[in-house]
Amino acid sequence: MKMILEHASSAELLWVQRKMVAQDQECWHFTSATQDISIWLEPLTMADVCPFGQLLIAELDVHKGVFAINHIVVIKEIEDAAVIIRHFAWVPAGKESLLRDIWGMLNYLPSPALRTFYKSVLADDELMQPFLTSMASHHHHHDYAGGLIEHSHEVAMTAAALSLLYGLEPLSVSVAFIGGLLHDIGKIHLYYNVQGPHGVLGQHESFNFMVLAKQLTVLRLSAPKLFEALSCCLSIKFRHQNDAYLPSTIVHMCDRLSVDVCNWRRAFANVPHYYWYAKSPRDALMYKRLG
Repeated sequence: MKMILEHASSAELLWVQRKMVAQDQECWHFTSATQDISIWLEPLTMADVCPFGQLLIAELDVHKGVFAINHIVVIKEIEDAAVIIRHFAWVPAGKESLLRDIWGMLNYLPSPALRTFYKSVLADDELMQPFLTSMASHHHHHDYAGGLIEHSHEVAMTAAALSLLYGLEPLSVSVAFIGGLLHDIGKIHLYYNVQGPHGVLGQHESFNFMVLAKQLTVLRLSAPKLFEALSCCLSIKFRHQNDAYLPSTIVHMCDRLSVDVCNWRRAFANVPHYYWYAKSPRDALMYKRLG
């Protein structure tokens, strides 16, 4: 998980497959949101990578010849390249790095039950397409196409980072990330994300459980405590209510932080640099800055 949080900005999510083998080199094909190329590499470079097809995170520089790839993180048990390609097509342009972090988390989940749950969510096209393209709100925060996944990614990454900072165990870090990522997924059914008469208006937290019903049922039967902890992250937080699980406390804090940062940035977007306060046209609140 630390590698996800500390990765170089040039790292990409890549689907790779070996094409041919020569006496002292191997030809590998790389597909990503920005690349579709074949490169000859030294044989041991990809020693841990399945030659028939493998998802990985790595830095790729075609100008370095046989040394073109570095910092390889293998994401195991992903056999369908088409799923990854569809995600690349759906995610907003310029936001492909979100997929790197979202898929990369699979490499760090310590629980088989949680891994099965997370994989089944990512592989669900009916869920993931609207999740990657929807708005996070209507005239509030991240209210643009792709805003929902951008906000969800912010909450997930911040929640995981705080969990690591406070020394929580790997399971709690994992639940914080996944809970943060999925805490607003019910919004894919809200009126501002659904064309026609089928959009609804209500507490999106209650819709989280409808959207994830199939995956949560499997998790409940295989790992009840993980189901409980994740459910806390997905549930509505009432004022003065105590979160029994720390990941839930952290997710709710990070959710508010992501919203506030978005609105703070918007308040000052078109304000001269010497203004130290601004009133947001979105929520009518006053925001201040130090410089």
